[in-house]
Amino acid sequence: MLAKGYEHRYKHGKQEDIIPFKEIKQKVIEAKLPCESEAYFWLLYYCGVRKSEGFERVKEDFKITKDFFIIDFGQRKKNGATVPPLKIPVSWYGVDKIIKQVEKARPRVKTLFTSEPTRKTKKLKSGAVVPIKKRVGQRVRARFVFPSIQSTKAWDIAKKVLGEKHYPHFLRLNCLSEICSDPTTSFTRLKSFSGIKSLKALNAYLGQSEKEQDKAIAFRGQHFE
Repeated sequence: MLAKGYEHRYKHGKQEDIIPFKEIKQKVIEAKLPCESEAYFWLLYYCGVRKSEGFERVKEDFKITKDFFIIDFGQRKKNGATVPPLKIPVSWYGVDKIIKQVEKARPRVKTLFTSEPTRKTKKLKSGAVVPIKKRVGQRVRARFVFPSIQSTKAWDIAKKVLGEKHYPHFLRLNCLSEICSDPTTSFTRLKSFSGIKSLKALNAYLGQSEKEQDKAIAFRGQHFE
C-alpha cells in the first residue's frame, strides 16, 4: 500500500542521477526544514536505509561517543541481513541535528505498519502467483526519535529538499551508488553496510553520474594513447 496522497510510488519515474554532497547540503539549507525533518533526512542520506527503517527508530537504537554516532538498525527489512551498527562520525554535517532528536526522545505512542499476506493472490508478469498483502497497523509506545514522521511525511521531506520528482528511497540509491564509486568497494562491504544479500537486489540501487561516466572514459583512454 502506497502512502496516501501519492498515486504512484515513482510518479515521475525512477530517478537514477546521483546528487553530490555539496548540492545536497545546499538544498537542505534552502529547504529550511524543522529540526526533526532535517535530522530524519540526514539519517536517510548517510545510512541509506528505507524510510520506515529510519522513522521507526527508538532512543535505545542509538549510542553517542566522542567521535561516533552509532545506530543499530537490527535486521534490515525485505529479508535483509542483520549487520553491525553503523558508526557515523559526529563531525559530519547535520549529524548534530540527529543527536538533538535522540537526546530529546520521550515515550510516545506511534502506529507502526507491516505488510501481512492475505488469502487472495495475484499473478506476476513472470507467471508466479504470490499472495496479496494488506497494510496492518499496530500502536506501540516507545521513545521514538522521529515521533511525527510516517510514510507520507517522509515523502514530503524528500520532495521539499530534492524536488517534486524525488522520493525517500532515492536517498538509498544515492548512498549505495556513492559507495560503489569507490573502485576498492566489494560486495562484502556493501552487504555489511546495507544488509542487501544478493548482487541482483543491489543492482536496483545503483544509479549513474556524469562524473563516473567521465572517469570510465578517462580510464579507457589510458589504453588508447
